[in-house]
Amino acid sequence: MAVLLPRYLGDANLGKIAFGLAFTALVGLVADLGTATFLTKEVARSRERVATLTINTVTMRLVLGGIAIIAAVIGVNFSTTDEVSRSIVYVLSGGMLVIALSNAVTAALQGLQLIKGLALFSIVTKLGYAGIAIAALLGGAGPIQVALAWVISQTLGLVVVSVILVRAVGRWPRLVPDSTTLRILLLGGLPFFVWQAALMVYGQVDAVLLSFLTEDAVVGWYSAAYRIVTIPLFLPTIIMTVIFPALAGASGDSRQFSTIARRAIHVVLLPSIPMVLGIMLLSDKLVAFMGYPEEFSHSVAPMILLAPHIVLVGVNMVVGTVLQTRDRQRNWAMAGVMAAILNPLLNYPAIMFTQSQFGNGAIGASVVTTLTEVFMLGAGLYLLPRGVLGRQTLTDLGRCLAAGLLMVVTVTLARDLPLIVAVAIGAITYAIGAVVVGAASVTELRQVVGLVLRREASPRYELAS
Repeated sequence: MAVLLPRYLGDANLGKIAFGLAFTALVGLVADLGTATFLTKEVARSRERVATLTINTVTMRLVLGGIAIIAAVIGVNFSTTDEVSRSIVYVLSGGMLVIALSNAVTAALQGLQLIKGLALFSIVTKLGYAGIAIAALLGGAGPIQVALAWVISQTLGLVVVSVILVRAVGRWPRLVPDSTTLRILLLGGLPFFVWQAALMVYGQVDAVLLSFLTEDAVVGWYSAAYRIVTIPLFLPTIIMTVIFPALAGASGDSRQFSTIARRAIHVVLLPSIPMVLGIMLLSDKLVAFMGYPEEFSHSVAPMILLAPHIVLVGVNMVVGTVLQTRDRQRNWAMAGVMAAILNPLLNYPAIMFTQSQFGNGAIGASVVTTLTEVFMLGAGLYLLPRGVLGRQTLTDLGRCLAAGLLMVVTVTLARDLPLIVAVAIGAITYAIGAVVVGAASVTELRQVVGLVLRREASPRYELAS
């Protein structure tokens, strides 16, 4: 999709899609209230309550999802006069309710550590979206049809995970929502909601502000850059999904808890650093390789500025998960609130300045996005319990950077070669450098390959070993 959407939609229509997704994501917070994260945590600690907790969560989200749809429809009519943008939001509004329900079901699966079910959900939604959208684009469809493809794929994913959960639990008792459980979910989820709302605000408000302060084309340039840069974030997402229930289960064993946390950081750092350096060095080559129209050359500078946030987001996801399982989610949520306030305050002048000086407000938004993650990393490290991360983590970081510097030299020399060749040279150099400086052993590299190839691998064991 990162390849095809800019090609077939162009910068302006891609900007409209980006605005619609960001706008509905922000409004969709109404349907969440943090109950998904709280549900995962409670199911991991008390599996026998999975049915009661899930049914009450789904009931709450049905009501809140309806409210969110009404709010989105009303809000978009006040925020834009563009008919296409409004139609996109109308379509995506239905997806908000589907996502709200999917998040509840997948949260229960995560609490049960049914990781294969979560993987299947990701496959169905992403490949389903790609397949339907590609067929629509090849048939001459526009952004509204692409938005509809996204909603359909999310609905298919909801059906799949619902079947998996029902079968996993087995015999479901005849339960009806009760006020006591609903109140527990509401109060327990609020600290997580504050964090998720803050995360969503500083993660999505840039596209909304770009839409208000610049043109759809500028939003499209930013969206194209962001899509490419965020592709590597699948790795920390996987790690976070695995370690949340694992850390919750190991909360009583400080040694095992710290081992899992440090191992997760190492697993994130090892592949993320070369990805960051590679994108920064080859961003213009990537845009050309993707076959984007000429106007997307304006996405090169935002890509370079956004690239460092790959590592920052990955580490922050692990740090945030550690804090949540240590019941420090309120502190982490307050840090997120500060970031959510800081981000738009910085975004407004940054977008206005870079738009006036360079004709590209996406540059300012990219700088602020990366700086926001720097702020969150500092706050997260300050809040971490003493002893969870130590000198070994700094050593791992230094060794990965050393291997990365060796890669920078070879990739710089290979820039004029075909992109695939330059990337291959960089990857080989980094792997060799990682082994030489001790960032990874040959055995660890083989384990990484094995995890990719083996379908029966145990992620929890690999993280803790």
